[in-house]
Amino acid sequence: MQPNRGDQIVVAGMKPNNLVARNSVFERIHRGTTFIVFIDGLIVMYLFWVIASLISPQISSFVLAFVGILTFLTWNAYRARAEWAYWPAAIMIMIAGLFFGLNALDSLLFVVAGNVGGLLFLFLTGWATLGSFRRFMFHFNSTYKLGYFSATDDGMDFQLEVGEMLAACPSCMAVLAIRPSMLSASDRCPHCQSPLIDPKLAAKYGMSEEQ
Repeated sequence: MQPNRGDQIVVAGMKPNNLVARNSVFERIHRGTTFIVFIDGLIVMYLFWVIASLISPQISSFVLAFVGILTFLTWNAYRARAEWAYWPAAIMIMIAGLFFGLNALDSLLFVVAGNVGGLLFLFLTGWATLGSFRRFMFHFNSTYKLGYFSATDDGMDFQLEVGEMLAACPSCMAVLAIRPSMLSASDRCPHCQSPLIDPKLAAKYGMSEEQ
């Protein structure tokens, strides 16, 4: 795996032939993230409305309208790749992720207490938590930043080179372009820094860190 390709983002589940399509890979990721921002904006509106209702029911409608306008403007600007909307949109995703995380924790306690019926809700909220935080972490990726702030080159369109194949990180499920013959026990995922090869598996087959 070439060092200068380690930070490239690939959409999980995307077919290899779609990676070399004429449409920008960044555009596909950005469209998906924009949709997440829209949904999470609704969640942020709900949270602020609930908090305002607890403090003063009289102002809850005003707070809902005010936050609704802010989230809509942020989503619309993020969709248009306005510079100012980059981190506000990311924060909206993080807030929604925390909301899902708290619900997942509550569902876990519900299941531990013996209520097996909460397993489905635990799975859904847990999956939403993981997805939200992964989308939030996208905004720290230098390649994603380049694609968002650059109007000419996003640096994310590429073709698999000879000997390369797509593989998912066993820890964070990020899809990477790798060369199987060059993998060693010391190789780590550029996104989560976890080993790409399980240490037990490497020890079983006698793979050295310098292989």
